[in-house]
Amino acid sequence: MSNDMENTKTLKEKLMETYQDRSLEDLKNGEEIETTYGLCYRFTTQEKLKLKTLTKTNVKQCLVDDLKLLKGIGECKERKLKSEGYQSLDDLKKHPVYSKSACQFLENVETEDVPSLSEWISSRYSSSHRLNLVLSSMAGTENMLFMDIETLGLKEVPLILIGVAEASKNGLIINQYLLRDLKEEKAVLESFLSHKSEDTVYVSFNGRSFDVPFIKSRMRYFGMKNNISCLHLDLLHFSRRQWKDQLPNCKLQTLEKHLFGLERCDDVPSSQVPEFYLTYHKTGNIGPLIPIIQHNREDVVTLAKILSLLHQTRD
Repeated sequence: MSNDMENTKTLKEKLMETYQDRSLEDLKNGEEIETTYGLCYRFTTQEKLKLKTLTKTNVKQCLVDDLKLLKGIGECKERKLKSEGYQSLDDLKKHPVYSKSACQFLENVETEDVPSLSEWISSRYSSSHRLNLVLSSMAGTENMLFMDIETLGLKEVPLILIGVAEASKNGLIINQYLLRDLKEEKAVLESFLSHKSEDTVYVSFNGRSFDVPFIKSRMRYFGMKNNISCLHLDLLHFSRRQWKDQLPNCKLQTLEKHLFGLERCDDVPSSQVPEFYLTYHKTGNIGPLIPIIQHNREDVVTLAKILSLLHQTRD
């Protein structure tokens, strides 16, 4: 048995001994909640953290200064246009070829039409391009939903936990929705949906490829019809773009260690989350749930920290 597996086994045994006579109700910040689909359990905590984003003035300036946002303008064409005195999209309003598209784009900027601007940027750049990150500041921190899920496997299995964090005046409010029993999955899904609005921007780490498709799959499984698509900042890709040449890798906990000086204590590896949960499910001992809940909470808080740092960093 490897040292990591031995440490994980020891951690689980220690937790089961510590919590053998305790229940979820003994834990702080938890409560049973009722949804249309029944009951589930919610933990609500706060984290003092000031989200740092760009001002809307700075966002607009970044957008207006990039001539390449217009179809037909690449690097060479942009240099030529700037040498002719067209320094911004405002200047292109007078251009014989690009006037119409420049005016259309600038109208979206003026009205702060984030969905239209996102589509425009996506048609010209990759999803990890900095302008997508910049645009998120225009959406506003109040619309950002930091999210992370824990599951029993990679696909076609139940969820275990959904964690979401939202900005408040004092930092972050974190809500975590737990399945005490697999029958509570629909209630947990509905609880997650209650946080989404038409202006929501998801902020995740590999959530574009895993978390959101997984949630959609579980909703289809239960016949739950709700459009959960929205703007999405997947910080895995932005992190790779920014730090791939500076760090050993861009795993979430590597970023925590090198960017914020944080190392988790008694953390359960993601690969072991299903085993820990199933041990709880089989024995009723809440001990194995503790590191899952803490792991999930730390993940969504780290997302907010990474986003703030990315906004302060230049390519």
